[in-house]
Amino acid sequence: MKRKLLDYLICPSCAGTIVLRAVKRSEEAEVMEGQLACQSCADTFPIVRGVPRFAAPETVEPDKAATAENFGWQWQHFVQTDALYEDQFLGWLSPVTPKFFAGKLVLEGGCGKGRHTQLAARWGAREVIGVDLSDAVETAFAATRRLDNAHIVQADIYHLPFSRSFDYAFSIGVLHHLPDPRAGFRSLASKVKGGGYISAWVYGAENNGWITGLIDPLREKFSSRINRRALLHLSKVPTALVYLATKLVYGPVNRNGGSRLARHLFYNDYLSAISHFGWREQHTIVFDHLVAPTSHYIRREDFEEWWRDIEASEVVISWHNKNSWRGFGKI
Repeated sequence: MKRKLLDYLICPSCAGTIVLRAVKRSEEAEVMEGQLACQSCADTFPIVRGVPRFAAPETVEPDKAATAENFGWQWQHFVQTDALYEDQFLGWLSPVTPKFFAGKLVLEGGCGKGRHTQLAARWGAREVIGVDLSDAVETAFAATRRLDNAHIVQADIYHLPFSRSFDYAFSIGVLHHLPDPRAGFRSLASKVKGGGYISAWVYGAENNGWITGLIDPLREKFSSRINRRALLHLSKVPTALVYLATKLVYGPVNRNGGSRLARHLFYNDYLSAISHFGWREQHTIVFDHLVAPTSHYIRREDFEEWWRDIEASEVVISWHNKNSWRGFGKI
């Protein structure tokens, strides 16, 4: 933990001031082991392996804990990087561009392995704080610790340990895995100061009936419940089918001007989008869909209501790959 993170922390229980009470071990600019304390209610929070811990999977409700444990395992296994992450991230954030991050204090709700935290930091954010409940914070910290303007915090998105001081907050692919996605969105928005902005990307209900009808029952009753290492190997079978389809059909058809044929291909926009990725990343995508204990598919009208809830202005909601919704607005 970099000491300057203290400027943005508050107690998640009483909103009191957080201070660094003890440093047991430090390395370069990072406090690796120590303790944070609230000056008002005297709650304490450990710093373990460089990450301040305001929550942990074993301390939250069972449904949140199961999701955190599964995704925590995933992001400690699939730690690869990919040159395509930048374009993928911008696709989820549109209309946001890299220049938008310059000089801003940024909060990421659900940082996973830290790939988007890295990009925000490198695009000039004044400071970017990535938050995750899961053990993925271990991978995210390792990925970002050399970046002076990047921080990783383990916390529950419903009880964020920050003041309302952020210029921009975003959440990519996380809210739809929460027990209450709308409440998670409101919590994230509550940390953005007046005049700041927020982005969110979620699964869409539209065009995904085949998933909710066929894949979701399998995920809920089987794949999210079995041993994760067993699922890792079992998921190679559907990954092989997706990989062959994207490399032999969707990629070539969409690259070679086959627009008429492409319009008739099943789930073309999404499968052509991931056709550029190699085996490892496609395996990550398939595993991600199968491992989640909870997944919600959000209708556009419901997603629009989220933005009215927080009284956002200048809202832009758009369809992404014809299977998901992305939103951007001003607080």
